[in-house]
Amino acid sequence: MALDDAVSLVVFYAGAALMPLIASRIHIPAAVAEILYGLIIGGLGVVNGSHTTALLAELGFIYLMFLVGMEIDFNRIEREGRRTVVLAFIVAVSILGSAVLVSRLLEMNLLMALVLGAMSVGVLLVALVDIGASQTRWGQIILLVGSVGEFLTLMSLTAWDLIATHGLGWPLGVAVTEVLVLFVAAIVLLGLLRLVVWWFPHSFGRWVEEYDPSELGVRFGFVLMLGLATLAVWAELEAILGAFLAGMLFAYVFREIGVLETKLVALGQGFFVPLFFINIGVMFDWTAIGDFRSLGGTLLLLGGASLLVKLVPCLLLLAIGLRFRTVIGGAFLLATPLTLLVAIAALGLEMQLLNTTESASIILLAIVTGVVFPTLFKFVAPKTGLGPIPNEEIRSIVRW
Repeated sequence: MALDDAVSLVVFYAGAALMPLIASRIHIPAAVAEILYGLIIGGLGVVNGSHTTALLAELGFIYLMFLVGMEIDFNRIEREGRRTVVLAFIVAVSILGSAVLVSRLLEMNLLMALVLGAMSVGVLLVALVDIGASQTRWGQIILLVGSVGEFLTLMSLTAWDLIATHGLGWPLGVAVTEVLVLFVAAIVLLGLLRLVVWWFPHSFGRWVEEYDPSELGVRFGFVLMLGLATLAVWAELEAILGAFLAGMLFAYVFREIGVLETKLVALGQGFFVPLFFINIGVMFDWTAIGDFRSLGGTLLLLGGASLLVKLVPCLLLLAIGLRFRTVIGGAFLLATPLTLLVAIAALGLEMQLLNTTESASIILLAIVTGVVFPTLFKFVAPKTGLGPIPNEEIRSIVRW
């Protein structure tokens, strides 16, 4: 290993180790702190990136999307009941539709509509757990909206990638067919794997054991992630979309994987994902910003528009008895899709659908909203009745 690579790795992982500690003290998401750390060391010229860190950061990006797919809680979706799921779906679709409308009014391209309408459960879940609201009725419903919205956001990004690559002609139909074949093949493969595990539990018991010298479960998780990422590239999609599909299918087929899930998340969040966020900061192009006054106006416009397209559809939740302040709080959290904003910025630049200025603006938007909106959520969230309640009581409440 070259000296520059070794030094870069030490500096990167020093930040990866320290930033979560600092982030918890100043109450901001760890990913925000890691990007800021990358901005500092990149701006000071401490590191300029290397082939090794770039490769690991790319793998971290793929792993991040794998974990994003695993975040979708299909058990929650099933237990909430059909009516609640339908309502969550209507709210999520309305959010994305409102984002398209606002982006058209602001004369932005459709990829910016995904920026305004993107939803994710990462920061949302952390914020709800932080105030003890994750098991309340309204917390569960907001999580359900976020889960459905996250799925729709990534599916919309996949569709955009296909259209941008193939246009609207016959090649698009071929590409969609390839994606459907990929999707069905993955479901069949995982279904067969689940049956094998069911019929031969002793042979596969090592997958979910707390201690396994070979860590077979983690290794097969990597095979699944990289295999579907490779198939996605074969279908002329971005590798991260294949990784998201792998994570989503993994979560769908293996509902209760316990220790294995903990190991996969620990490996990703402890080793690969921090390098991606830090590298985003290191490679950030400050020259693309231009006039900081206009940047402030752009961030205010995008942040306000993002909050608006979340808030108006969320008012539909008032119809099922949620209080106004809980709806406002939910809108603040839904407007904080930190990881997806960074992913869209990186992917849009890679696909040449965004220029460097637009990509930089989205990354800064992710940082600002990742700090401001969760803070505002704590001011408007209900201060009473937020303690955990039994799951059965939640189910009896929402199955109206």
